[in-house]
This record gives sequence, structure tokens and C-alpha cells, in this order.
Amino acid sequence: MSGKWTFDKVVNDIRTYPRCGRFVTVAVPLALVSLTATWLFLGAAPVRTAILWSSLSSLAAALVIWVVVVLRDGDRSRGESYGRAVRAASVSPGSGPATVPLRMSGTLWLPIRYGAVIVTSFTLTALWVTLAAADARGTGTSAVLAREGAVIEQRPIVKIENQDAGSGPRSSATADYTVLLPSPTGGDVPATFRADTNRRQGIGSELYVASVPGKPELGAVGDDRRAEVERQLDGRAVEIGSAWTIGPLWLLATLAATMSWCLTESIRRPTRTVTPDWLTLRVTVTGTGQHTEAPQPGSPEAADEKKRRANARQLPCLMLECRDQQLPFHSQMGIDAAGSVLSGTRGWLLWHPGQRRGRDVLAELVGDDGWQLPGAVPVRVAEQAVVAGLTEPAQPDPERRVRLLDLGAGWMVTASLPGVMGFAVAFGCLAALLLVPDDGAWRWWTAVAGVLAPGVGFTMQAMARMDSEAAAQQLQGRR
Repeated sequence: MSGKWTFDKVVNDIRTYPRCGRFVTVAVPLALVSLTATWLFLGAAPVRTAILWSSLSSLAAALVIWVVVVLRDGDRSRGESYGRAVRAASVSPGSGPATVPLRMSGTLWLPIRYGAVIVTSFTLTALWVTLAAADARGTGTSAVLAREGAVIEQRPIVKIENQDAGSGPRSSATADYTVLLPSPTGGDVPATFRADTNRRQGIGSELYVASVPGKPELGAVGDDRRAEVERQLDGRAVEIGSAWTIGPLWLLATLAATMSWCLTESIRRPTRTVTPDWLTLRVTVTGTGQHTEAPQPGSPEAADEKKRRANARQLPCLMLECRDQQLPFHSQMGIDAAGSVLSGTRGWLLWHPGQRRGRDVLAELVGDDGWQLPGAVPVRVAEQAVVAGLTEPAQPDPERRVRLLDLGAGWMVTASLPGVMGFAVAFGCLAALLLVPDDGAWRWWTAVAGVLAPGVGFTMQAMARMDSEAAAQQLQGRR
């Protein structure tokens, strides 16, 4: 009873971790995309505030979930997580091990997870660049002036302090500028603000200055560009020119990377019905290997040595044995870990000759234990198997059931506390940059810390694992 309870607990944990991972997979890229788009294109408004807080809440929830998972069962090797995934997918009913199922499951979450990684990577880059380009000076003053109905007028500079400018008269400058605002009681009241101007300014030069008529005590904001003053009053964090540079580049880079991955590497597929025109082989997983595929002699791809090298490919694969012949099967998985977990298992390799993608035919490896692993077989290898008479038409069993084997579903438990804490530091830096309107050198240091913290955390994690592996090998050698 104790052993059965322990196994049931492990299986239940395995099923919980994919659900947690799915929430994180969806919540993180959506939150980052919302934050980036809001910070680029929206001014200070209740909508931006709502998106800001909801996005930060989603990121915080995802981080808390990941920390809890890691504290409970983290720092697992990929082989351990793969073994758990196999045990979870094997717990499914079937009428017998040596039958072909009628229905093949679709691969919904696998492409979503890979796509989320692409979107998250490019969006994080765009968000950090956006925060670096953001101008936080005068945010509080700008909000007060906009609320009180500020107007923009040109006013001469009467004093310049703390100027940081180039040597040329046309160089940009950053300085504290003082202008005079009319007072309702008569006379003028000085107002000082800091601004980045396109050109070096001098006493008597005119700037566009926003102030509230009759209320000089509220202060002022200004610049030598009227659009920049309007941006500050609107509460936009990024200049219009920067927004329309960062935004399209972010969108195009993300779309290009996603489409390239979908067309060349994704193993996405819907739920399908196995029909007699499918081909099957009875196979045994023997381990892992490297399959080299070179263009056939006489083909355009092998016209010369340069084209031959460009069109050759090497695929790390699971090696399947059928009647003393080896067939490569590749998928989006850690091949070494998958080979150690699946080596020795028997099952069926199925594919439809018409379902191809590039130089591969989409294939399914169905284990006798009840799991289905999606992948692909090179077209040439599949055709050679047919010519050799290894295949036979599928005879699906309507009672046979299989469950999708998603070897990457347990990715959360492969992290350790140093790696996750790196992301926690990055989240804290991101929240500080988004919520604190103050300007200063601390923003640059905070941004640098946020970018480097995850890398430092995973470096510490890798070093700890290398030390533990070395210690284990040393102990085994002594024995």
C-alpha cells in the first residue's frame, strides 16, 4: 500500500507540474507583450495603469508558482523529468500492447511552449530597450500640469546650470534650464526644469515651455521640440521617434523568428485518425545516434562541394531497430535524456506518406506502455523502409488508447533555486523601473542588474550541478 501511494503521489505531481507550466507559458509572454506595447504607445491614463498592474500581477503569480515548484521538487535533471513524463503518459487504458491506436493526439502545448519562448525572448529585449529609452524626468510635474490644463508657449532661457553638452554648437545637450513665468500678482516667477535638447542652448534661446496660466508655483516642463513637451504632458514614457523605431523592429523580429521556427522546426499537428493508408513498423528503441543526410549525387543540391555542405544536415536522433535495420527518429527533445529513458522500449512507428514537412515525414512513435511521442523521420529513410518491405498497412484498433508524451512538460522542476532567484531579481528590477518615475543613474544600474541576474543564477546552477556530478564520479571511482 505504501509503494502504491507513493507512485500515485508521483503521478499526481507530474500532472500538476504541466498545468503550472501551462499557466506560466501563457501568462509570461502575454504580460510582457502588454507591458511593452503599453509603455511604447499609451500615455498616462487609467487604461495604462490597469494594464501595468495586471501584467505585473501575472508575472508575480508566475514567479511565485515557479518558486513553489522548485522548492517542492526542483533541481531535477532532464532525465528525471523525462522519466516522470513517461510514467505519467503510460498510465492509460488499452486493449493490448501490440495494437495500433485509431486516434493520434494533437501537439497543442508543445508548439505553444516553444513559441512562447521566442515571443518572450524578443519582447524582453524590446522592453529593456524601451525602459532604457524612457524619460522619467518630470513625470510628477507633467502629470500635475496636464491635470490643471497647462498650455505650451515659447519662453526665453534666463539661466542654465549643470549643462552636459558636446563641443559643437549643434550638439545635443542636457541641462537644468530656468525660465520666467508670469505671476497673477505681478512680476515674474522663475521655474527650473531639466531637459534634453537637440541643440546646445544659450541664455536667451527660446524653449517650448508648458505651464499653467496663473499658477507658476506648479512649475514647468520644456524642450526645444514641441512634440516632446506634448509627450511629457500626455504621460508617454518613450519619445514618439523611439516608439516607432522600437515597436516595428520588435514586431518584425518576433514574427520573423516565429514564422521561421514554425516552417522549419515545429512539429505542430492536429488530432488525426489512423487509416489503412498509414504505414507502420514494429520497432525497438536502441538508444541515440547521429544521422547524417547528404544530398544525392546528381541532384541540384549536390552540384558542387559548397552546395553539398550547405544542404547536408546532421540530426541527433533516437535510433529505432526494425528487423536488424536502424531508423532515425528525431523530435524536439533532449536526445541523450530521451535515449536513456526510452532505450529498450518497444512499440510502433507510424506515418502517413503524404504528411511531409520539408525533408521529413511526420511520424508518431507509439509505445506499448500507452504513450505517443510525436516526431519525424527523414523522407529518404521512410522511402527506403518501404522499398525494403519493412512496413505494413496500419490496422487500427478503435479500443486502443494512447496519451501524448510531452517530454518537456516538466521543465519547471529542472531549475534550482539560484536560477529562479535570478528571475526574481530581474522581476524586482523591472517593477522598480516601471513604478518609480524618478530619474537618475540608479535606473541604468537597475536595468543592467535585471538583464544579468538570470544569467548569473543559471551559471551558479550549472556550476553546482557540475560539482555534484564530479563528486559522484569520484565516489564511484573509489568504490
